Amino acid sequence: MLFRTGLNLKKFNALQAADDGATVDLIHFLESLSCSESGRVSRCASGKRGSMTVEAALVFPAFLLTVTAFVYLLAMTQLKTEVGRSLTDSGKQLAEIAEYADTAGSIESSAAVILYGKQELKEYLDGRVATAILQDGVGGISTLGSSWEEDTGLITLQASCQAVFPPGITWFHPIRIMQKRVVRGWIGFDGREESGDSEKEEVVYVTDYGSVYHKDLSCRYLKLSIRQSDLSKVSDLRNESGGKYYPCEKCWEKGADRVFLTEDGTRYHQSLNCSALIRGIHTVLLSETLLPPCSVCGG
Repeated sequence: MLFRTGLNLKKFNALQAADDGATVDLIHFLESLSCSESGRVSRCASGKRGSMTVEAALVFPAFLLTVTAFVYLLAMTQLKTEVGRSLTDSGKQLAEIAEYADTAGSIESSAAVILYGKQELKEYLDGRVATAILQDGVGGISTLGSSWEEDTGLITLQASCQAVFPPGITWFHPIRIMQKRVVRGWIGFDGREESGDSEKEEVVYVTDYGSVYHKDLSCRYLKLSIRQSDLSKVSDLRNESGGKYYPCEKCWEKGADRVFLTEDGTRYHQSLNCSALIRGIHTVLLSETLLPPCSVCGG
């Protein structure tokens, strides 16, 4: 009797466990039906998570693109400003030396303006953040179109480059940026200014680093004839006195391939901005200078 009762208890427990499993399966089935009904889809928790994921996938890229475009426009504006500022500074420097150069209007002078503008742009923009949007870096800036006109005395500096968006992606159509500056070469002071009815006193010309005074502003020692050459050819070149050229102590650094030199000088230079190539000429009264006269024009 006890044995039969124990056996029946085991069967009951087994049937109860089977019934519980069926109930769980039935509940899962009914929940799946409630999620599939058209009017109750929003009640499904998994549907809510999928909706938020899709919205984020659509909104975030649009937001990121907007922010990137804004930053790019700021960088492009900054780049245009810096290129224009560099051209303005270069134009002022060229205007100062225009009076003392005797090759204005020639092919050599226009080529020198192009090289000068490009060199100044590279030095000015080197390391600046705005150059990151340039297609070929600072080396991709072109100064073709710059010129020096003899008739009008106008010096034109022009720079153009390609900016890409976003930076580093070359397949996107680049945007062309161009800046242009026009300056007039300085004509200098001729020394004929009068002060009232007082007796005229002779005016002479001296340079910042000169050791003599000059009576004629067109003296060949005041008018520099700057030309460009390859470094490999400098050893074979001679100045007008037959002397050799040596590296300038002020501006020369190893690594340059192109150099600048003058007919009457003894040094070759790496930069047109070297103080030895820029003659700062001043007018003084002859009675106030203690310098000896120039051997060419001071006699």
